[in-house]
Amino acid sequence: MFFQIFIIGLLLAISPGPDFFIVMKNSLGYGKKIGIASAIGISTALFIHVSYTILGLAIILKQYIFVFKFIQILGACYLIYLGMKSIILTFSNKKGTTNELKTINYKDKYIYSKKFAEGFRNGFICNILNPKAFLFFLSVFSQFMTPHTPRWIESIYGLEIILAVGGWFTILSIMSSSRIFRTGYNRCRNWIDRLFGALLLFFAYKICKSVFD
Repeated sequence: MFFQIFIIGLLLAISPGPDFFIVMKNSLGYGKKIGIASAIGISTALFIHVSYTILGLAIILKQYIFVFKFIQILGACYLIYLGMKSIILTFSNKKGTTNELKTINYKDKYIYSKKFAEGFRNGFICNILNPKAFLFFLSVFSQFMTPHTPRWIESIYGLEIILAVGGWFTILSIMSSSRIFRTGYNRCRNWIDRLFGALLLFFAYKICKSVFD
């Protein structure tokens, strides 16, 4: 059972979604440190998801559907913000003019720098407001727990999910921030950032569509 939980968590992480693209974007654009910061943010958000699932709050949220829809809308708004910001930044001059980002030397291979806390915040907010994560813990993860499952077993299940997802995104950030990936990214940075922005907007659209359908 423990192995099954770990594999399910790994498949959750590998499947493309907002978290995946946030880690990729931050790793390619700002380096391994910021990519790992985003992975840690995602893992921290997962800890909260695990906690309320174990405490039974997920069932309460399901009963009050308007609360879940509100969370979905907040998540969509954040993805829209990130997507638009990613696209708009590509049209700014190469010296950088935004408040949050500052330019650094081209020899460092990164056009902009970002603080560790910003990378963490990107990952945390993206995951905590991600309906996909909520539905996973409500539907799939909860299937492995019964009223008779000891609390320590439930905690191990949750820890496995966090380790699987956090481990995968850490590996992804290291891989995507490697020299070969950065070289390709820097050659067509604007178009890749626009693609990431468009994908985030697409996920926001899918969330909004599910809310209002």
